[in-house]
Amino acid sequence: MKSILIPTDFSKNAEYAMAYGAEIAKKMHASITLLHTFHVPIFADQVYIEETTIENWEKDCTAKLEEMAANITQKYDVTVKTEVKIGFAVEEIVSPSEKYDMVIIGSRGESDLGDVFFGNVAQDVIQHSKIPVLVIPPNVVYGPMRNIVLACNNEELITDSVVGVVKEFAHTFNSKLFLLNIVSEYEGPVSAAYNETNKIKKHFDGIDTSVNVLMENKVVTGINEFSENVNAGMVIMIPDKHTMMERMFTEIHTRHMAKIGHKPLLIVPYA
Repeated sequence: MKSILIPTDFSKNAEYAMAYGAEIAKKMHASITLLHTFHVPIFADQVYIEETTIENWEKDCTAKLEEMAANITQKYDVTVKTEVKIGFAVEEIVSPSEKYDMVIIGSRGESDLGDVFFGNVAQDVIQHSKIPVLVIPPNVVYGPMRNIVLACNNEELITDSVVGVVKEFAHTFNSKLFLLNIVSEYEGPVSAAYNETNKIKKHFDGIDTSVNVLMENKVVTGINEFSENVNAGMVIMIPDKHTMMERMFTEIHTRHMAKIGHKPLLIVPYA
């Protein structure tokens, strides 16, 4: 990770994500780009917004970002750039994201896992981003990342790019990796889940890795409880249909909600 994009809407949650991202950038010797976007509203009665008003918005936002950048540079000793763009947040975050190695974004809400996905811009960024997205729940401050949970039940998702991201975090933060496979009572014998998870383990040579299979019908509950039990500093998931990630989305839609317990969530595209 050499270049990190951190979008901000100047909210308190965005501040937490910014501070967390600055700590990660310092550890990984990465640069940061702070991005703020705003779009010019179109009113039904076609009220005209003067160009000078838009220019003033842009100047005000630029001044705020530059002040933030200076504070981050002084406190964390990392290189920080700033960008202000006129447009819709998701489009402006995702479209240039391939210039970066990771997006770090704050989630909205009272730390419901549902809010990570369905409460704000983070949902669409996760869905469309081709690079890893780290979602920081509200009120989370950076702490030692000694334990990382990778929740995955399909070895086919463990591509070279996924392995590279996981290993980089594990080596940078000297973390133990907990592989977690959550099996419902309808998915067959636990032995098959252990076999699949042991196949996944083989991809992470050189890392202290444990294999864990949990019987739990609700993925959200299983991940939250396991992550709390091992005091995880971060949870990693890989989005794909017919996996735990898809089951999680289904559970959230059907209101099987659970607290995430203030765990940063890293979504790593497998392609």
